[in-house]
Amino acid sequence: MAKKFKNSTVKLIAMITIVCMILGLSNFFNSVKADSYRYEYNGSNLNTGAYPGFKEKIDALKAAHPNWTFKIMETGLDWNNTIIAESSQNGNSPYSLIQSKSGAWLCSDCGTRGYDNGSWYHASSAAIKYYMDARNWLNDNGYLFQFLQLGYSETSDESVYNALSGTFLYSMDNARIINNTCRSTGSNPYFIIARIIQEQSAGGSATWRMQDGDGTFYNIFNIGAGGSGSNASVIANAKNYAKNAGWTSLEASLRGGINELFSGYINYKQDTLYLQKFDVETYGGVYTHQYMQNIEAPKSEGMSMYNKISNTSLINGNLTFIIPVFTGMPSTPCQSPSVIGDVKPINIRVKEGHTDINLRSGRSTSSSIVCTVADSSVNLLSVERIDGWHKVVTEDGRKGYIYFNTSYLEQVNDVVNCSEQMTVTGSDVNLRAGPGLDEAVATTLYYGQIVTRIDNSGRYNIGGITWDRVRLSDGTQGFVSRDYLESVAENGEILTVSADGGLYLRTAPGRTTGVNIRIMGDGLKVTRIEVGTQEIDGYYWDKVVTPDGATGYCARAYLRDSNGNVPSGKVENNTTVTAYSKGDPNGDGSINSGDLLVLKKHLIGTSKATDEKVIKAMDINSDGEVNSGDLLLVRKHLIGTYKISN
Repeated sequence: MAKKFKNSTVKLIAMITIVCMILGLSNFFNSVKADSYRYEYNGSNLNTGAYPGFKEKIDALKAAHPNWTFKIMETGLDWNNTIIAESSQNGNSPYSLIQSKSGAWLCSDCGTRGYDNGSWYHASSAAIKYYMDARNWLNDNGYLFQFLQLGYSETSDESVYNALSGTFLYSMDNARIINNTCRSTGSNPYFIIARIIQEQSAGGSATWRMQDGDGTFYNIFNIGAGGSGSNASVIANAKNYAKNAGWTSLEASLRGGINELFSGYINYKQDTLYLQKFDVETYGGVYTHQYMQNIEAPKSEGMSMYNKISNTSLINGNLTFIIPVFTGMPSTPCQSPSVIGDVKPINIRVKEGHTDINLRSGRSTSSSIVCTVADSSVNLLSVERIDGWHKVVTEDGRKGYIYFNTSYLEQVNDVVNCSEQMTVTGSDVNLRAGPGLDEAVATTLYYGQIVTRIDNSGRYNIGGITWDRVRLSDGTQGFVSRDYLESVAENGEILTVSADGGLYLRTAPGRTTGVNIRIMGDGLKVTRIEVGTQEIDGYYWDKVVTPDGATGYCARAYLRDSNGNVPSGKVENNTTVTAYSKGDPNGDGSINSGDLLVLKKHLIGTSKATDEKVIKAMDINSDGEVNSGDLLLVRKHLIGTYKISN
């Protein structure tokens, strides 16, 4: 009998394997119906043998925030099987996507094959492990808030009003509507605000309030706003959905959207941002039921929510965090793929006495030879390193791979031929690991940011662009197009704060409008991006950017130019100079709903642009003309499905 039972088991396993192959991995996993086991952590009831590395981090958070509650969520799922499932695809679309990464961050099979709008890639198993391992995010900062349980916590209308600062919904009326709706639906208002910003951007998009002959309709969460081919189709779908749902007010759209979120996700116990991306709550099935594909979304949206409550009393209130754990997890937190695959510029060369080293087209000795490196006189720029292979760029612009054998290769000092303070003259300018538009993005630079240029030789001219090597204040190095750099010495917009006790940076011009963002210390260097032309509360208010990227308004009387005088404004022929960059035709230093409006008016002919700089800024896809395709890309940028880069 035992032998017969064993054979039957083998047959059953074989049948299940065949079913998995036919129906796909996700359908098999989705048959799991057991609920996860959740319990409140009390300091001693966590199995540290099964779940190493969690207790120490949670204890530190509890010590800093005694009112916080942590619940352990034992998923009952095997860690390695979960990673396999999250790495799989639903038809032709992967469950997990990532943007602006390369190397070890990307699936080795798919590589740089684009998904969605072409700028999203299939995330590697290493990237998924890194983001799914909660131990990487159990720190006293905003990333923790991807685990916040999304039920309602009592908060004041004023706190919600402050959280709306800098968004298109910034008014006390809207704050009351959001808080009352969240209170009655049992949802967290800060989560709702973060989700609105994720969908609409801070400036709002065309879908949040739409009009036609039947009236005004609201779709604050962009539900049903899918479509392709034109921005008009996206808006039409959003409006039709809102019209059919009867969302004729902001409150109706909020209530209807929240109910759909609750019924579709939170009622399935996917009640954290983490669980809405990674469907590992076994109630109702696993893996396939996800709100977003972007594996970075829980972290970034959690940070957005944290920023909304960090300056309120709620931050130390009765918050509850759900921490998922899996069986078979590694003993230490999973490393970032940036450690596994190092992406940044360094210099290498052939050692003395060695010659004719092959540069290949791929990471294999069987790959074709791109060129041969003659000897140690040739400088090589290494921009990416994975499994011993370096992706390198020669000074004549050829790119390939070389295996770093220390018997004939060595790392040398960075190539530095200058040290120049430069100002970034465009918005969201990509700093890349190497010269070229195909290189990995290290970070994005903001308008007015100060960087140090360390190589201005022009040795790398690739694709018609001259790439300069720069260093940021935190030591990060990379390459940026010379077109977006201007010498600080030649830029009259760098000003110095001159105020004993500091100067307030505010969200709006005036002492009675907006709210304080921070106090800027005496002597701080700021970059002015907008010159105030109207006196408000006895002062002219200029828009400035601090070295760490905070943007707001301050009184010009407390700013000084390089000569120690109150600045009169950078003017040319008595006209204020505006810096335009791709996607920013209104020249205010950011891509927002105002730019969308400028583009729309140009297309329909109600306000045709004639300035070549403005027209160039509206040509997002760089096809030489301004059309509906450019409008769609701005719209996608505002809702977060596409990133406009310079």
